[in-house]
Amino acid sequence: MVTKTKGTRVGDLASKRSQAARAEHAARRRIVGAAVAVVGVTTAAVLVFTLAPGATEEPRQQVRVTATPTRAADTTDAADPALTVRGTIPKRLGEIAGFGSAAHPDQNTFAINGVVVDPPCELGRSRPVSAHTILLSVTAHTGANARRAGMLGRILTPGFFEAIGPDGRRYPAWPGECTETANALPDDFGPNSDYAGTIELRLPVRSGVLILDGVMTNAAGWEWRF
Repeated sequence: MVTKTKGTRVGDLASKRSQAARAEHAARRRIVGAAVAVVGVTTAAVLVFTLAPGATEEPRQQVRVTATPTRAADTTDAADPALTVRGTIPKRLGEIAGFGSAAHPDQNTFAINGVVVDPPCELGRSRPVSAHTILLSVTAHTGANARRAGMLGRILTPGFFEAIGPDGRRYPAWPGECTETANALPDDFGPNSDYAGTIELRLPVRSGVLILDGVMTNAAGWEWRF
């Protein structure tokens, strides 16, 4: 069990569900991708970690995952046995992930320590009847390089997650509006700091493979079963 600490309140990314919000969601990925290029996240420079250990819906069953989830999709037969067929690095819950550089060996690391599916919504908050809440419990540590620390904070946001459902289809994650934002992981990471908090995702599926886009040239990010 990971103890959560309150992060600073993030911007209300889920206040609009209009076409403008969809455009902003897509633009966010392009903006941060450009920021990653600026700080020199290239195949030669980056060391990617593979370290091992609308309306309120009717009440639904809450599922808490803190161990290795059930197999949901194929991760074998990749050209590199350390990667999945999607080019991602497979991770277990609680396993460290992260990145650094040869020039700056201080590493920026994080771990998804637990997943709660469809927790009860806080008073005054809700989720659409057709959606599921995937609440991630996350810890992170940043090194001395401020730009790389900031990059990790921007990556650990809903816009960089997607899921592969039991049907094999990919679904982009959206920010949710079910849980208290005061518990959310901040997205303005500073150097030499430790963080703990939650990331709330809104998805149309409640199980499968969760993918975090690392926007890197030598790996497509990381993935976890949930």
